[in-house]
Amino acid sequence: MKYLHCDGCGHANPLKSEYLTFCNDCGKKLPQNFADWRKRYPMASFQEYTRQVGISPKTEKSNFLLAWAKKQLQPVNRGKVILFFSVFMLLLAVTGTLFGKRAVFTFIYPKVPASSLYNSWQTATIGRQALEISTPVKLWVHDQPMEGEEAKVIEYAKSYRNEDGGGIRIAVNMFSYLANVANSLEEAVAASHNSMQLSETATEMDCKSVPVLISGMRGVLEEGSYLYKGGIRLAFCNLVMTKGSSRWQIQINYREDDQVGHQVAQRILKSVKIK
Repeated sequence: MKYLHCDGCGHANPLKSEYLTFCNDCGKKLPQNFADWRKRYPMASFQEYTRQVGISPKTEKSNFLLAWAKKQLQPVNRGKVILFFSVFMLLLAVTGTLFGKRAVFTFIYPKVPASSLYNSWQTATIGRQALEISTPVKLWVHDQPMEGEEAKVIEYAKSYRNEDGGGIRIAVNMFSYLANVANSLEEAVAASHNSMQLSETATEMDCKSVPVLISGMRGVLEEGSYLYKGGIRLAFCNLVMTKGSSRWQIQINYREDDQVGHQVAQRILKSVKIK
């Protein structure tokens, strides 16, 4: 369906008949009509007139919005517009102060969809120190260059992350240290805190630590929660294992109020094996 736009009132008149000359709403003569147009194109049909002169609904909507905007900017309405936007900005500022931070972090950290528990998971064996892990999202290589003292003592390092989020953040880090470098479990746990990068972003931390055995190797599992940048409370799992010069670390983050996220995290941890 095509329309003829009335310059007087802005009404969209359906172009159904070749006799449409006056606006159906205000009665004013329309800027175009078939009789006048036919004088310029005597061999043309009404269908050609409709295609050339008629306006589509999308174009009509754009024209209406443009006409409305122009009307609001007229001097008689300018004071109302200024008052409206002043009140709107004030409400936005107040709302942003009270709820903005929470809303932003809720968007960044959505809850894990329940489908993650039922969809098929991906099992990957990664790294030179062969770690097997199953996750509901794909893990991608996320290697970072070694710096400072770490670069001097680490022979091999590999890092994996999930990129699509899905309400949960998973990181797998693997290291091989030089033969003459101490690699105790206690030192590994302490070093893992630096890679978690919580010092400047986390407050009100609550954490418990338990010893675990993974594929016959000693490890430590830390579980707890913290307030992230004062905006949202996140839960975390930090699993650290060592054997000889090798070290493994798995970090999982999700919203503390997310029960599905908790179930997914536990299932990921149970899937971990060292080949």
